[in-house]
Amino acid sequence: MLEDEEDPSPEFLKGYNHGYQLAKHEPELLDKILKSQSDNPPNDYSRAMVHGRTQYEHEKLVAEMKAIRTRQKQKIRRKR
Repeated sequence: MLEDEEDPSPEFLKGYNHGYQLAKHEPELLDKILKSQSDNPPNDYSRAMVHGRTQYEHEKLVAEMKAIRTRQKQKIRRKR
């Protein structure tokens, strides 16, 4: 962490965790929540929910790419 960075607020951490878990288990509900908050100015909690969703989607994509790579390696081994 850089010296000029602050620790995230408790509200940010809560929003991040809620966003991550909702993205994982209830993505449609998360979309509805974020759309309903779009009329209001963003706060730490709502921004953090977006970050949590982005993190979950990133991890999911990385896992899918690893699974594809593993399947490709297995196919190459079978052909030999």
